[in-house]
Amino acid sequence: VLVALPPLMYYFIRLRSTFVKTTRELKRLEGIARSPIFAMIGESLHGMSTIRANECTAYFKSNFEAMHDAHTRAYFAFVAASRWFATRMDILSFTLMATASILAVLFHEQGWFTVNPTVLGLALTILLQIAGTNFPWIVRQSAEIVNQMISVERILEFGSLPPEAPLDHNDDKNLGSEWPSSSSIEVQEVSVRYRPTLPLALNRVSFCIPGGTRVGVVGRTGSGKSTLVETLFRLLEAEEGSVTIDGVD
Repeated sequence: VLVALPPLMYYFIRLRSTFVKTTRELKRLEGIARSPIFAMIGESLHGMSTIRANECTAYFKSNFEAMHDAHTRAYFAFVAASRWFATRMDILSFTLMATASILAVLFHEQGWFTVNPTVLGLALTILLQIAGTNFPWIVRQSAEIVNQMISVERILEFGSLPPEAPLDHNDDKNLGSEWPSSSSIEVQEVSVRYRPTLPLALNRVSFCIPGGTRVGVVGRTGSGKSTLVETLFRLLEAEEGSVTIDGVD
């Protein structure tokens, strides 16, 4: 039994390492694909009357089926990987048991190793308990803990997101009732990007809009028209520069 433990532990650990690397990503993918389904169910329940009034039932149904198919593909891949892991562990356990039994009988018949049949039966029983039950259960549970911690990982990712700037500022309380007077908008060297790893959507843009004037923004697709509007309404925070209304940032 002791001779069989080192190779048994080695192969179980190698098998677990391969399994965890795959199922961890599949579990993460399954969680990402599941969130839009819950969001769409909530939106559909709240807007049921509007959906029916505009005859958009077929549209929402097709979207839900597409989201459900995407989630099912990820979940099925996760289940298939789990079955692959369980099958390999069972094959490894039974191969080890069969090899140990054959060698024990062969050694006894050849006279290379003599042992009491009762002791041999007890050793094989212990090996069956370890290789067929204990080790597979420990390996499966350790892998399942890693997979289930993906949900905790996603919660921690959301919790570690940097907070947005406050809606109100202390300086806003010091503004008098006469502000804004002319409502002129001045943009100075404003740079904006959607994510830290993405290139700048607005690169050091400067202009001034006098109060009471009407301005049209013209440009090709992707030139930054929508980004400029989002920056003016502070839906996006400027990376550098300032946007002032009557001199107030």
